[in-house]
Amino acid sequence: ATSFASDTPLWMTDLVRTYGVHYVWQYWAPALGGTMAVVLFARLWRRVGVLTDIELLEVRYSGKWAAALRFWTAFATALFFCPLIIGWVSKAMETITREAMGLPEEFRAWTTALVIAVALVSCMLSGLWGVVYTDFAQFLLAIFGTTVLAVISVQQVGGLEAMIDKLQTLEDWGGANLSLLPQVGSGPGEMSYWNFIGYFGILWIHVAQSGGFQSQRLLACRNPRDASFAMLTLSVLYYAVICWPWIIVALCSLILIPDLGAGVEQAAAYPRMVVTLLPAGLRGLLLVALLAAFMSTISTMLNWGASYIVNDLYKRFIVPDKTAHHYVTVGRWTTFLMAVVGGVISYLGDSILQLVFIAFVLWGGFAVIGVMRWFWPRMNALGELAASVAAYTLAALMVVGGVFDDWGRRVMGFETDLSSDPNLLGARMLFMVVVMVALAIGFTYLAPRTRDEKLKEFLLRARPFHYFWKPTMQRLGIEYEEGEHIGRTIVSWALILVSVYGLLFGVGQALLGRPWIGLGCVVVFLVSLWISVKRIEKDCPV
Repeated sequence: ATSFASDTPLWMTDLVRTYGVHYVWQYWAPALGGTMAVVLFARLWRRVGVLTDIELLEVRYSGKWAAALRFWTAFATALFFCPLIIGWVSKAMETITREAMGLPEEFRAWTTALVIAVALVSCMLSGLWGVVYTDFAQFLLAIFGTTVLAVISVQQVGGLEAMIDKLQTLEDWGGANLSLLPQVGSGPGEMSYWNFIGYFGILWIHVAQSGGFQSQRLLACRNPRDASFAMLTLSVLYYAVICWPWIIVALCSLILIPDLGAGVEQAAAYPRMVVTLLPAGLRGLLLVALLAAFMSTISTMLNWGASYIVNDLYKRFIVPDKTAHHYVTVGRWTTFLMAVVGGVISYLGDSILQLVFIAFVLWGGFAVIGVMRWFWPRMNALGELAASVAAYTLAALMVVGGVFDDWGRRVMGFETDLSSDPNLLGARMLFMVVVMVALAIGFTYLAPRTRDEKLKEFLLRARPFHYFWKPTMQRLGIEYEEGEHIGRTIVSWALILVSVYGLLFGVGQALLGRPWIGLGCVVVFLVSLWISVKRIEKDCPV
């Protein structure tokens, strides 16, 4: 439910209406990482057994720089990154609310304040388990509501066959062939080569590490097996199932509402379909479903950020010995501040995609750094701190300030602005990766190695691959049974990837007029899923 959010149907609608179904790979490509998390990172997190993922920093690193890194990461994530996510999710809910109420743009500030206030009250009344339990109910409600809208949308265009026939006659739409495969190139509606690199070469690596709110959920699992099954369930449902009702509604909107009017975002077609097609009762139900998805995401973001401020910053560095009631109060004030900052970002942002792309740039930068933390023994806190500070600074200079636009034209030969061209998103991500990795390596060698006793503690708790840590193990004189073997992990990853994409293509092919191909893909999904489940049970004995 947290990943569902109210913005995701609008995001899918924007992609489908602007480019075609093939461009939804912006959403599907990270499944490469989600499936990797099932067989590796979910288990690593659960074995480490910290309270928040930031706490890992002082398990992995030593000295004053480790403390500084924990302080900075808690501060930056809670007061910059979490509000950024809150901003785009709130922008989506504000658009839905305003479209449903028929209000003009002038009411944007009021509707933004309204949706933030509703989420704030909900989050302050619950902690992590409250968020988790309500997530389950909100997820079911949201899935039901969006599926009902998809069914009614198909009925309105005359059925699936009629929908397919009408879509294939849309000459000005780049997705008329209804292909599910990524179309890479420089033509209209095609995924640029830069973005192909960004989505398939960078973004999924960050997703695989399952940090932030996902690690919060994984750390709450009973054992590594439960953590693996939790990530498997998420990967199957999120990437292969719940997206299809949104895509179908977006496709039908091209037929029923081909022109949204001058200056209106393509994403607005989704709430407009709700208002146009549904009778009063069902309309209210779907709006409640979208509100539920919104509440789920916002509650998670606020709880996540507040846990960082309280556990990793305030309690760790400022006031370490107070009552639980005191820390709860601090958490509530932090929640309020984060919500306000998120509301301001929502109001100032030009579009949902603009804010999402800023997050993609940051995620891209952190992707390789996170892998280095787990698997490069020489990595230390100063290296990661330098890279992290640079990430937020570069993102502000590049995306918001446009500082590197002239450099992009003169050196890289770009014809458009590096800061804003959606086709150069992958270039922005790659730029961040190169700079952050260079800084991380350089600053790592400016500081001493992590102390041996700290490395020993980390290795015995996480039990990562021997391959990367063998010299360190020999130097420390320790042995441990590695949690996973590289070869077996790669095979398990491939099987789960086949399973997820098998179901994705199975559902998609069936809906888009190729049922026999779809059936074959579903069979592949079932077989590979069964094998994957058995492998997880064997790899993670209880």
